[in-house]
Amino acid sequence: MRFRKKLFFKTLLALPLLLALSGCVYLRLLEAKHQLADFERNFRVQVTNDYLHLDFLNPVILSEDFRYLTKLHPSRIEKLPHGYRWYLDFHQIDNHGQPGKTIVFGMTFNGKDKLSGWDFSPVFLEIAPATFLEASIRSLGHGKVDQGRRQLKVDPEDLPKVSTPPPNRHRILEVLGTPGQEYVKDGMTAYVYHFKAEALPVGEEDENRRIAVAKLYFNPVTDELIKMSSRFVGLKIAIDYRKLTQPSEPG
Repeated sequence: MRFRKKLFFKTLLALPLLLALSGCVYLRLLEAKHQLADFERNFRVQVTNDYLHLDFLNPVILSEDFRYLTKLHPSRIEKLPHGYRWYLDFHQIDNHGQPGKTIVFGMTFNGKDKLSGWDFSPVFLEIAPATFLEASIRSLGHGKVDQGRRQLKVDPEDLPKVSTPPPNRHRILEVLGTPGQEYVKDGMTAYVYHFKAEALPVGEEDENRRIAVAKLYFNPVTDELIKMSSRFVGLKIAIDYRKLTQPSEPG
């Protein structure tokens, strides 16, 4: 009998569900998780100008929910005809004296202060390509919340498969440069990059939320990215590319 492992899949949209929240905030986040199970009805994904746009067609999460979860104020705010857009800018800080890259997340809120869109910038999509990121987000609708362990469990068989090859180590070096740390773990080559948010923390005790870390694990033989684990504003996104990649047909 084949042993079925459970994949603990953390993403930017998942972590709030893993926290011990109470009251209306938790209920709204739980409703967003339920919406993911009917993805086509509740969400739309567009990739334009190297950005991935995730549209929330039936928004439920409030701007104050987002501030409560991230513990950060936005870097800047753009007024829109029917709402506004928050930006969180993360500047690379371990770039060895050279100008570093900036990862930008854009959150659009409608006139009722509800999250109606989330934009992922090109630099972030270099480490989490659009096809893999979309597949990861879609899989969350099939997950089960384990409140005791504060995790969202997704069975590997419920993960969609993609044919796109994962990112390559040489491309990552071209985009982000030499990592702040490099080491070997479990036979994989690990790169660690650090970023800092250009944003004010909600409270003095939240200053650490400004620091973001992206850990990338590569196959030392093929140089393909095997796993990506990152933490931005206290929220996590982790992708195991082996779980999402369509096996090559023998040939």
